[in-house]
Amino acid sequence: MLLLLLACDRDLDSADSVADTGSSDTGDTGEPGLNYDDGNFLYTTDHILEFEITLDEAAIASLEAVPDEDVVATFQYEDESYEVGLHLKGSPSGSFRTLAEKAAFKIDFHQWDPEQEFHGVRRLTLNNMIQDSTMSHEHAAYWLFDKAGVVAPRHGYARVTVNGEWFGLYGIVETADEELLERHWPGDDEGHLYEGGYGSDLYDWAVDEFTMKEGDEADRSDLAALVEEVEACADGEILALLERNFDIDALLAMWAVELAIADPDGYTTLANNFLLYYAPTLGQWTMIPWGPDQGFDEATSIFTELKGRLAEMCAADAACTEALRQAALGVVDTWESSGFGAFVDQETARIEADCRADPRSEWGDYGCRDEQAAMRDWIDARPAAIRAELE
Repeated sequence: MLLLLLACDRDLDSADSVADTGSSDTGDTGEPGLNYDDGNFLYTTDHILEFEITLDEAAIASLEAVPDEDVVATFQYEDESYEVGLHLKGSPSGSFRTLAEKAAFKIDFHQWDPEQEFHGVRRLTLNNMIQDSTMSHEHAAYWLFDKAGVVAPRHGYARVTVNGEWFGLYGIVETADEELLERHWPGDDEGHLYEGGYGSDLYDWAVDEFTMKEGDEADRSDLAALVEEVEACADGEILALLERNFDIDALLAMWAVELAIADPDGYTTLANNFLLYYAPTLGQWTMIPWGPDQGFDEATSIFTELKGRLAEMCAADAACTEALRQAALGVVDTWESSGFGAFVDQETARIEADCRADPRSEWGDYGCRDEQAAMRDWIDARPAAIRAELE
């Protein structure tokens, strides 16, 4: 068992930190907070955007028969209209819903026109947030990952209408594609991006189980080489292996944030929901969090048995365990200094009315009222609970 010493207090006076959304430029709109040139306006904390989707009868029939195959759709934002590729998203055992329910969408602006973009964005992911009664977990988690120095997708909110019918509040999640790579690895963005989870971990038999998000599907030699090193790693060498292959500070910070927010469905807790990118020029791997929508409501105990092969190996090694403990303490510092609790207060209040009015929510009014309040209470109670556990 690994003891992570997490002690968290909120700084409710950190208004400057909370307001730092990364989208302060006015771009070509003249409106503060919205930069239309790079897609950053999608992820602002100042606005809930409004998108309209139009599907004809043939597209609807196709999505009913083959939900993950693109159909022709019209996407409208304000006075702008685009012909796009659209398909439904989500795992059948989890977040997938049909058009008769609250479907989630993948939108591709250059599916039919390779030159078409939406203010610099080629793809949009609209999450139905059907598994998160607060509609807040993913938004909050990605913000904290970013503040802790972890490469993470950006997140915003939109009201979505389909064929004139309001489908409700959606999470805009930055798509895991070449644009995310271009943003974080400019000039070194031609490597392979893999999605792992549900069995695809760093074992020799699982190399082909990873989903290739970007790169040559037939070439997995970089991943195979990493797995070969992991398979050959002797006792006492895991920390050196991680330092050799990853930005060790960012990797441990990612794991520490997962543990700090009590995410039961992440890499460290279920060997699930993670991306791996290999930057070929840098010669370095990065692990990226994905889908952290289940945190913030587990028991406040800070004892946990780690999952995920690398994390398990780290927990079995004293030096690596201590490094992870220090990373966790660094996340606590970030939690406090960035005003994370104040940010959560601000954002849950901002979306509460839309969340409660969502016509296709499966949680009812209590999810957005009572469960959002419980999330805030969880953050409030965490410091005292941890201190009591450590006394």
